[in-house]
Amino acid sequence: MIARRFGWEIPGAMLLMVAYAHAQSAQQPASVPTPTFSVSSRLVVLDVVVRDRKGHLVSDLARRDFTVREDKAPQTILSFETPKQHRLPPNVEIDSTADLVKAPDAPVTLLVLDELNTNFQDMSYARRELEKYLMAQPAVLPQPTTLLAADNTKFQVLEDYTRDRGALLSALGRHFPEYPWRLMQSGKGGPGAAQRLAMSLGSLEQIAQATAGHPGRKSLIWVGRGFPAVNTNESTDQEAATIRSTVEQVIDALRDDRITLTIIDPTIMSTDTVEIQTPDDLDAAEDSNGNDPFQGDVNFQLLAPATGGDVYYARNDVDAEINTAIRNGDNYYTLSYAPTNRNDAAEPYRRISVMVDRPGLTVTTRNGYYIPSAQPKPAQTAQNLQDLRARLAFDLGSAINSNIAYTGLSATVIPVPGHAGSFVMRVSTQALNWRTMSDGSLEAEVTLAAACFNRQGKMMAHTAEERTAHLAGNRQTLQGMTDFPLTMPIPKHTARVRFVVRDATTGKIGTMDFDLTHP
Repeated sequence: MIARRFGWEIPGAMLLMVAYAHAQSAQQPASVPTPTFSVSSRLVVLDVVVRDRKGHLVSDLARRDFTVREDKAPQTILSFETPKQHRLPPNVEIDSTADLVKAPDAPVTLLVLDELNTNFQDMSYARRELEKYLMAQPAVLPQPTTLLAADNTKFQVLEDYTRDRGALLSALGRHFPEYPWRLMQSGKGGPGAAQRLAMSLGSLEQIAQATAGHPGRKSLIWVGRGFPAVNTNESTDQEAATIRSTVEQVIDALRDDRITLTIIDPTIMSTDTVEIQTPDDLDAAEDSNGNDPFQGDVNFQLLAPATGGDVYYARNDVDAEINTAIRNGDNYYTLSYAPTNRNDAAEPYRRISVMVDRPGLTVTTRNGYYIPSAQPKPAQTAQNLQDLRARLAFDLGSAINSNIAYTGLSATVIPVPGHAGSFVMRVSTQALNWRTMSDGSLEAEVTLAAACFNRQGKMMAHTAEERTAHLAGNRQTLQGMTDFPLTMPIPKHTARVRFVVRDATTGKIGTMDFDLTHP
């Protein structure tokens, strides 16, 4: 079923997920299930940056100096870490995503060039400023850093995680950006703008899925204009609900993966102003929208303060802004608390405020979070099933077509000797979601996918299958690896096979590339 539906067209899968560019109002189910009250226990983790009046980072605070509130109710801080506890250990070499296991708690930086939503002249300016920033850094960067680009057709890695400044400069020099034809054709409205909205949100979700295996804080620095604002009050109810739910999903994914988004708009000589630049501005937006900042306009700039980041707009010091964002990502406190209000049927958006007991200091962290279970589960309809299939197609299509390493599931691939096209995907047993069956055994469901590419990066063959694994033990015995065999024909001239495994329950994804040119 999945293999037959697999179109591998990422933009199409995104549009099915977002359902805005080609939105058609779906029929409402005949009856809506009665909402139920659920109570759950969760732990909220906050990464907090503190500055003084001059903008200098403050790193000498203690747990007693902080006060945390959720929906104005005081919370008890359960854990506390200082900026010194987040430093990368000395002499640790990081040259790939796989090397991040050497420093699992260290912060990392993701630099994204937005070539999808940014004018060509501003894009060139942003590249020069990024090069200027890198040239001012030491040869060995303080944080593992990766360079990515989002353009008209794809979201790709230009350089994997590294501390080598020269490697990033070389990757930047080799990359020639595409002309932003989607932006020039669509402007701020119409199906083309909605498509860019879908692709931008999809890129953010890809980052969250790909970096899920690294527990440390991620500073995501988005250099570009971002998607055009959409007023959901002018959309149909179905369109508005789908857009809001997708934005909520992306924000939750960034939150769960400890990603702080900083947006740097490199617009040159602009007279525009941005409405959201600080967490205080987000508070104002929440107050005017019933405590949910995305009930009216869905604005790219709103995503940054919602994740604890900043917005820099129409300034001529992009290199300094990048430097500030990276320094913030290396100097933060980490707090956690268990919300006193455990009723998930209450307001779906919970507001967070963090204060310090010292005059003149400014605290930056995310201002709230959504509770997915606060909404009643939708009835099983043809539209729901279509949405689920679209979600699966988006996840697998994005992962299979990307060169980004996904770390949500730890996986390796082993070829079967003497059997061309036969492989075994070995997945960490502990990373899978196991459910207990009536006989006491455990069961996990995954989707496996693989695609063959030639040296030019053209896909030559692909397959996808659903698999179920069984264990006779209990949850205390979850260890080692679980094997999933996969067979597919390998066309002539195949240079690389990309493997993907996705947990059917959690949506976590792991990828592995098998190079056939170096047996």
